[in-house]
Amino acid sequence: MSNDAATAEKVTIAPESGPTADQVALYLRTHPDFFISQEDVLAALTLPHQSGKAISLLDRQVTILRERVIESRQKLNNLLENARNNDQLFDTTRNLVLALLRAKNVTEIANVTQDQLSNHANIDACELIMLQHPELNVSDSVRTELSDQLRQDFNDVFRLKRTHCGTLRAEQINYLFPNSGGKIKSTALCPVLNNGEVLALIAFGNQADNFFNINLDTLFLDFIGRVVGAVLDKQLAAGATQS
Repeated sequence: MSNDAATAEKVTIAPESGPTADQVALYLRTHPDFFISQEDVLAALTLPHQSGKAISLLDRQVTILRERVIESRQKLNNLLENARNNDQLFDTTRNLVLALLRAKNVTEIANVTQDQLSNHANIDACELIMLQHPELNVSDSVRTELSDQLRQDFNDVFRLKRTHCGTLRAEQINYLFPNSGGKIKSTALCPVLNNGEVLALIAFGNQADNFFNINLDTLFLDFIGRVVGAVLDKQLAAGATQS
């Protein structure tokens, strides 16, 4: 074999390099009217489908647009639902504040708070739990618990000093709502605060699994905790002065 033949045998022709996928995508984005003049290409394009059958590009576009419309509608419905809940909670908060202004002692504050909040449409159970305090003088109708016990069971609320929403263990729910018959599925725990000190807990319960969740706006609940805390602190201070 001659040297020229040997050399030719070793030479391989490199395939022509075509555009990359990113380049094609960029071109189509900058030329959205490309398929108007290429209807035969558009008609020939097919995409895999979950059913295993190939569908046309137009069918796929219609599906994507439909999914986006559904997603947008769900987001809008969620916003509207949150707005309705906030309107209802605002009314409840306003009525609670007005009732607290008329309360004459700690017992009335506790009873008014629990009664007013229990009337809210989305609250299936409500418990106000006062932390036992040397200066606390309340009737037997007010629930009191040891501070250490509550801190141990619901440490996040005491540590973060803000409303905690979500799902608790069954024994925790039964502890908070002993009269609910095990129907409560999701909870919101609101600390009653004054000057950074937790004076009580307000436990809200709902029978839906995910009604109280980590994404819930707790602005009004935190505000309620601070209002009740300020009124309670004033009464506790007055009681200490009288004694």
